[in-house]
Amino acid sequence: MSVLAQLRRLLARRPWLYWAAVGASALAVGVLVSRATAQVEAARDAWGETREVVVAVVEIRPGEPLAPATQRRGVPTPMVPDGAIVDLATDAVATQRIGVGEIVMAHDAGATDGPQVLIPDGWLAVSVAEPVATGVRTGDVVSVASAGVVLAPDAVIVGVSGESVLVAVPAPEAPQVAQASSSGDVALLIKP
Repeated sequence: MSVLAQLRRLLARRPWLYWAAVGASALAVGVLVSRATAQVEAARDAWGETREVVVAVVEIRPGEPLAPATQRRGVPTPMVPDGAIVDLATDAVATQRIGVGEIVMAHDAGATDGPQVLIPDGWLAVSVAEPVATGVRTGDVVSVASAGVVLAPDAVIVGVSGESVLVAVPAPEAPQVAQASSSGDVALLIKP
């Protein structure tokens, strides 16, 4: 007779053995779950208190509204950097790219939805006609050239509307870019 058949016969005659095995298994599983829960709580306690901050739940491009793309989440206090946003204004927009899971910082948010919020301090925005579209989008970093000369090596696209592109450049370079734009001899050089 096989071992399995003998075991079935034994359990049929003494059902309390079956229930004792079930009880011992349940007790073992309960102990394992209890230990795992205690380890999770110990790890949480090691980090200390948590603090509610605004975190991006999807990737956010410059100029996009922050409210629908963020959530308030509890983050361990040692992981919260200075300048993290705790309360988000309903009309706040992103001033730069924010990745999924990033804590939204004060410098990542602006209070208006116009291109002004995307213009860095000390820079000016110049409208550039682009008859042949380069496909630039708000937030892209480009260089501005005219007559084979780079006028602004670092510029940021702060708005796109049809053939018109609003480009932010450092204030000292803005007059040359404006002059080139008015003459129609300007090109946007897309950076990787």
